[in-house]
Amino acid sequence: MKRYPLPDLLKGFAVFLIVPVHILELFIDYSGSESLFGKILLFLGGPIAVPVFMIVMGYFLAKKQKSFYVNFSRGIKVFVVGFLLNIGLNFHLLLKIKFAGWQFNPLEYIFGVDILYFAGLSIILIAFLKTLKKGQAWVAITMALLVIVQTGFLNQKFMVSEQNYLLPFIAGTYSWSYFPLLPWLAYPLAGFAFFHFEKKIVAFLKQQKIVSGIILAGILAAVLYFSKTGFETTINLSLYYHHTFWFSLWVFGIVILWTFFWRFILKNFPNTYAWNFFMWLGKNITLFYIIQWLIIGNIATQIYQTQTIDSYVFWFVGIFSVTVLLTWLIEKTNIKLAG
Repeated sequence: MKRYPLPDLLKGFAVFLIVPVHILELFIDYSGSESLFGKILLFLGGPIAVPVFMIVMGYFLAKKQKSFYVNFSRGIKVFVVGFLLNIGLNFHLLLKIKFAGWQFNPLEYIFGVDILYFAGLSIILIAFLKTLKKGQAWVAITMALLVIVQTGFLNQKFMVSEQNYLLPFIAGTYSWSYFPLLPWLAYPLAGFAFFHFEKKIVAFLKQQKIVSGIILAGILAAVLYFSKTGFETTINLSLYYHHTFWFSLWVFGIVILWTFFWRFILKNFPNTYAWNFFMWLGKNITLFYIIQWLIIGNIATQIYQTQTIDSYVFWFVGIFSVTVLLTWLIEKTNIKLAG
């Protein structure tokens, strides 16, 4: 399969920045999480991590000429992998609930709406979108706008007092719903639409360099102007997971600037060891993501939020190194997971 350097690099950085957030959230105590260092880690694991991965996913769903059946089947498979991963990463905790009498609801962990659950549902929905004969890109844009505009309203409507494990996959501010379809569906839809308009956008940027520069400067100014509110939302995980309209626009602005930055870097400094490493991470993003969660999730049961910020480097270096090694070994055995 042909690889694309910039998307692989962006995905590599995305998964690299997600690991620190998982360690911080599950291992480090409250004072450490509230420290300046902890807040910086949360910010870095925000707009340029998960949203970037989702936009790239949507882009390639549009680019690859796969049949409805292939895309639909892939969505089901990714969803099932998400289910199995939730059991795997919470396996130690589930044992404690079953045999040690820990008073937690296991269904909230098994059906916790993580990235793979969301990715599977997104692939399925986009598979249906691709069956349209005309106007796929405009439908995607319309859907993305509806998602970010209606998220705040539907988050309230989808909160019910009865025990429910279906609604959190769609919307609502449930504590075990990290990546519900609303608002996160807007990002793969944006990537899907961008693919269809890419040639026109690139041509415009080349022909209208002054106008393009003014537009980028405007985006930068807007991102900086709203940076305080955006930063505060990002470091509050509950608000981040269930963000609404203005934060979504701020994220899109950051993603555009981030993408242009790395496009410039790759053009002028290609084939460095560092960039090649992050491209390799991006190529193996699903496998890497699964491994790091299996390690972090099962350790967290024993040391949940008991570690000081001083121990952070030890945990990060250890877990990241082991995850890289296991990913490399599994890759060499030709066991592949879709990324």
